[in-house]
Amino acid sequence: MKTDIIVRVPGKSRSGGFSLVELMLALALGLVVVTGIVQLFVGNSQTYRVLNGQARMQENARFAMEFISRAARSAGYYGCAPETANIVRGLRGNWNAIPEFDMTQMVQGYNGNDDGSWSPPLSTLPRTTGGVNVNVYLPGNGIDTTTIEPGTDVLVFRAMQRPGQQLTQVLQPTGNPVVTAPGGDPGFGVNDVVLVGNCEQAAMFRVTGMNVAGDEATLLHATSAGGNLYENADQIESPTGLIAFTLSFLGRSYGQDANVGALETTYFFVAPGLGEDDQGNPPSALWQKVGSAAPVELVQGVEDLEVLFGVDTTLNDGTANANQYVEFDAVPDPNQVVSLRVSVTVNSVDSVDGGNPLSRTFSKTLLLRNASPEV
Repeated sequence: MKTDIIVRVPGKSRSGGFSLVELMLALALGLVVVTGIVQLFVGNSQTYRVLNGQARMQENARFAMEFISRAARSAGYYGCAPETANIVRGLRGNWNAIPEFDMTQMVQGYNGNDDGSWSPPLSTLPRTTGGVNVNVYLPGNGIDTTTIEPGTDVLVFRAMQRPGQQLTQVLQPTGNPVVTAPGGDPGFGVNDVVLVGNCEQAAMFRVTGMNVAGDEATLLHATSAGGNLYENADQIESPTGLIAFTLSFLGRSYGQDANVGALETTYFFVAPGLGEDDQGNPPSALWQKVGSAAPVELVQGVEDLEVLFGVDTTLNDGTANANQYVEFDAVPDPNQVVSLRVSVTVNSVDSVDGGNPLSRTFSKTLLLRNASPEV
C-alpha cells in the first residue's frame, strides 16, 4: 500500500487576501490621510493668497504715498520765493482762469462729495471734454473729470521744475533772458510757461521763441493785444494798475544769480485703471497729471484719496505749525497751509477671501517745506 507523505515547511501558510473588514479599515484610514493633505494644501493656498494680498496692498499704499510725498516736497518751490505781490503774471488770463500756472496757490484741494460733486467745483480744472475753461492753449491734454471716482478728493501741487537754469547775463525788465543750455537744451522749450526770479522779484511768461547758440539760449516772449488766456499780454496788471508788458514791477534788473525754470502743476486723483482684476473689472487707481502732459496711471488698487489741510492760525508766533486740519474749502487763506494729512484707501486688486479684495486705509502727515505763511 502506497502512503503519501505531507511535509510542512515552517513559516509558510496558506495563501489568502484581506478580509472585508480589513479592506474597509484601510480605505477609511487612506481617506483620512488624503483629506488631511487636501485641507493642508487648501489652508496653505489660502494663507498664501492672504499674505500676497496684504503685501500687494501695502506696496500699493507705499508707492501712492511716495508719489504724493515727492510732489509735496517740491510744492511752492519758485527759486528764492519772492513776495507774491512782486511776481509779474505775463499771461493774459487771471490766476483762477489758468489753473495750470496759478502761482498764488502752491497747493490746492477739491473735496469729493458722495453725491458726485466736488467742493470747490472741478469746473476750473483743465478738461478734455464737456467742461468750461477748456485749455485752448494745450487742447486734448486735460483731465476728463467724468472719470474721477465720486467721493474722492483731487490734490494739486504747483512748483517750478527742477533743475532750472541760471542767467548768463544781466536781464533788464524789457529784455530777453539768456540762460545756460548744456548741449543746446535748457530743459524747456517754445510754448512752455517759465518763471524767472530771484529773492526780490519774479516774472512768469510763455516762451514764444528760442535762439540757441552753443550752450546758451535766448528766450523770446512776444506779446499781442489779443489772443487766448495763455498768450503773453501787451498790457499786464500791476499793483498800480495796467502797464505795458515788463519783467519787473519794481523796475529792477535780474542778476546772474536769478533762476529760470518751467512752471508745473501736478494733479493727483482716483479713477478707473487701465487693466483688469481677476473678476474682469477695471480696478480703481491713482492717476497723475503733470503740466501739459496727458494723465498717467501710477498705482492700481487705490480706491479713495482723502486730504486735510493743516492751517497755521497763529501767524504772529513766528513758527509755521498746523493748529487745525480742515478741508480745502474751509481754509481761510491758502497761504496759511503748512502741512497735509493724506489718507489713501488701497486694496489688493484681486479677490482674496469670499470673492472680495483686502482693503485698508493708510494715513500720513506731510510737511510743506516751502510754506511760508505771511502775517
